[in-house]
Amino acid sequence: MKIAPLFEVKNRLSEYVKETASGPVVITKNGKPCAALIHLEADEDMESFLLSHNQRFLNLLDQAAAKAQKQGGTPLSEVIDEVNRRSRKRSREKRP
Repeated sequence: MKIAPLFEVKNRLSEYVKETASGPVVITKNGKPCAALIHLEADEDMESFLLSHNQRFLNLLDQAAAKAQKQGGTPLSEVIDEVNRRSRKRSREKRP
């Protein structure tokens, strides 16, 4: 991780973007952290990043979790385990 002042990042942005491959670059303004540059690999990273920073989406997830908990829903971890079990079972059945 690198820490750099805003005026320096503005002047050498492309260099700092390249440096994100080895970790985030924290940008400071008047000596205090104010932003960060992070490396995004592919479209999946971009989608995950945007969704994880979208307050409307996060609120929807919280509401769905609360509703499922009230109604005695199945925890996500159990759903994931079941999907993985079924997937492994199908792959074993396909083997000759």
